[in-house]
Amino acid sequence: MNVRKLYFTLIGAAVMVAMVILMAGCGSDSDDSNAQRTADIWQNPYMSPNPNNNVHCDSYMSDSYAFAGPTSARQTAVAQVEFSFVKDPETGDDRFVPLGECAAQAFDAQGNIQTVCAGLPDQQDADAPYERYVATIDRNTMQIVALYPFLFTPKAGDPFSFGGAGYFYQDNQYRMVTAMSNGHVLVLRRTPSTAGGIDGYNVDNDYNITGNGGAVPVPQGLTKLDLYAVVPDKNGNIWFTTSQAVVGAITPGNPVKVVWIDLNDPNGTGVRKEQLDGEYQQIYNSHSVDEGDSASGSSGVYVLTTHRLYRLGVGGDGNPVIDWYADYDRGTEQKSGQVSQGSGTTPTIFRMEGRRFVTIADNAKYMNVNVYRAETNLLAGEQRLFAQLAPFGQNEDVSDENSLIVAPGTDDKSMDIYAENNYGNDDIRSTLGAAVTKPGFVRMHLTSDGSFTVASLNNSVAAPSVVSKMSLASNIVYTYDKRPDGWYLTGLDGNNLNNIRFSTKVGPGAPGYNNFYAALSLDADGKTVWIGTLFGLTRVQLVK
Repeated sequence: MNVRKLYFTLIGAAVMVAMVILMAGCGSDSDDSNAQRTADIWQNPYMSPNPNNNVHCDSYMSDSYAFAGPTSARQTAVAQVEFSFVKDPETGDDRFVPLGECAAQAFDAQGNIQTVCAGLPDQQDADAPYERYVATIDRNTMQIVALYPFLFTPKAGDPFSFGGAGYFYQDNQYRMVTAMSNGHVLVLRRTPSTAGGIDGYNVDNDYNITGNGGAVPVPQGLTKLDLYAVVPDKNGNIWFTTSQAVVGAITPGNPVKVVWIDLNDPNGTGVRKEQLDGEYQQIYNSHSVDEGDSASGSSGVYVLTTHRLYRLGVGGDGNPVIDWYADYDRGTEQKSGQVSQGSGTTPTIFRMEGRRFVTIADNAKYMNVNVYRAETNLLAGEQRLFAQLAPFGQNEDVSDENSLIVAPGTDDKSMDIYAENNYGNDDIRSTLGAAVTKPGFVRMHLTSDGSFTVASLNNSVAAPSVVSKMSLASNIVYTYDKRPDGWYLTGLDGNNLNNIRFSTKVGPGAPGYNNFYAALSLDADGKTVWIGTLFGLTRVQLVK
């Protein structure tokens, strides 16, 4: 059955679900206190302050917060925003807004949510264009206070595509920068309405990258290039990816400069070449960006395809260059819980003992977590692959479709890396009602001599798809797990994942509480957690 059609079959019974419910916290609270961890994450100068500028917190994609999160759930208040009526910013007329899943969240200067929401596909034609929304949502009232509707064209036959505005970032002026399905990259600034409606968004810049007449030509053998994700580097270039593994950079200015490289034809011969398995490289994840190897050099841009991890940079002629690449085990099939036959993790960067590293999970039969040295030039005797571990052992029912969480060890000389198991999350039926997915959450401990071990393994918590996060100050990993009786927000002790610091029920196993591949974000108020859910956004406030 088509996933999008099923989505609407299930929506029918859920459209009028109450927006606010109150429930008592359940599970056990722990009074254990753990040492705080010290954040060591580069602040990208062209993004708003860490950790609130994109789905993975920062351009390292660390999925970690320096500030404290909630530590107890003795009282819990749950609220949802899903279907709203607003005064249109362009006309001032009443407008019905079916938000759809607000999968990624950023926070503006006032602490309000800036997000892109998926809207609701056409019930009669799953491949027809439909409205999606860039929106600002008031953190206190949960009202939509700014709106930019745009037309989204689905990628035919691909209900799992995260591109087309999903992987946006918030720039250093708190503007939304997003890649659109029509091949344009837009820079959107929130502006007051002139028609008496709520605020709208002004298009400060519109870069036609892969659309009709766009700056990047379609390679031979393809009909179009689907824009996927955008992240800036330290010089203000906006790096973009396409699902067909064409990667490039926009240099704003007058004139605008756009450069690119086709990873299936890196030498520009005009002939795209398959890999040894007969498949072309594709991209299904965002990319990460660091400060580079020197103050004068370019940033490192880490791009993961279905076959390889790349570090790209800007060459002397201003064009993208491949600094290095590493093949990884992509397995023999697309695993359950994955959206492609390849790694499901956005590359995650971290620093340890003065060196930079980048980590991913692969798609091997027994999934590995791989850690690579990030610098372009290695010291004598060093290998690119620094460490590798199969953290769930010889268990074939393991896949990870989310960026790994990284956190400095409590000794400041090591790193902890966290991975979740998403195996079994194939569509929204996978968690409907009492259905659950395969459990598993793991902490790995890495030291600067390359020792890589499993430090804590929880084989009970099942997190089907959430982008879990960590508070370094609270030493808690926050996840959204599914049990037979419903969805739970759970805080796992950062040292011992089997120590449940708190757990509270958010809602039943209904579609409106399913976070299907959406993010979880911590609010700076220390008590609020935001979760993208199928019809909009869910707020969970935890009170001691």
